[in-house]
Amino acid sequence: MPGLEIKEYLSRIGIRRIKELDAALVEAFGREEGERHIERLTELFDRSEERLLYGAGDTVYLHRQEELVDYWNQSLKTSLLAASFYDRVFFRRAMEYLAEHGSFWSGEIFDMGCGNGILTCFLALQHPDSAVTGLELSSNAISVAKELAGELEVDNVQFSKPDALGLRKCDTLFSCRTAHENVAWRALCEEAGMPSPSPEEQVRLHGQYAKELSALVRPGGHLVSVERYEEDGAYAGLVRALELAGFCQVKGTHMQFSCRNGDGTATFQAMVLRKNA
Repeated sequence: MPGLEIKEYLSRIGIRRIKELDAALVEAFGREEGERHIERLTELFDRSEERLLYGAGDTVYLHRQEELVDYWNQSLKTSLLAASFYDRVFFRRAMEYLAEHGSFWSGEIFDMGCGNGILTCFLALQHPDSAVTGLELSSNAISVAKELAGELEVDNVQFSKPDALGLRKCDTLFSCRTAHENVAWRALCEEAGMPSPSPEEQVRLHGQYAKELSALVRPGGHLVSVERYEEDGAYAGLVRALELAGFCQVKGTHMQFSCRNGDGTATFQAMVLRKNA
């Protein structure tokens, strides 16, 4: 991305510091509409937390927050407000990592779980000779990502649902904050009264998703992974599952960073892995 620094990029797309989300919604939409958003979002947050905590019948973990995701992405305006409050610092730290390891990006690039396309467009601008595809389940998020790419005039990026890929594989796969949504976690209330999963069980829990990621990468290609984990048994299970799925971690690419995430702090693990030829 010649001449365009990360902070300038985030400012250009409208990412800003927000201390109070409720106040920002009222400021952006006016008192009456802003309060309607606050009321609806509170309802969706409570429902989402309940589903994550107690389970949701036959609804798999991946789909337990769909209503909330779709609401935030009903427009680019609301999506950028949410990103400003929850992810402003995360985006900056993630982009610093992506830029530092720019030598691993080439050819066709997939961004798995691209959300509103902020990181996807960043990659497309950094690598103008690559074809970048953002993959996302939410139709609303795809629409927002396309609008963002249009405003940025990025012409080497497209967005679609994963099932539209067919048998295509990429040279570099970016997977950011997707593991927790795809791994077969138990409901948290069940885990509270249960011992921590064994190392073998952690590998098993991560195994199927690791295989799905591997299936998207050409031999000799790379996976760039940024996931919300402490450096603990769960993260070790993810790494081992990826190794069993045909990846080898590239020496010197692992980095741990922590940053504000909404009202709290989250820890992330970033690494680059190479797909065995």
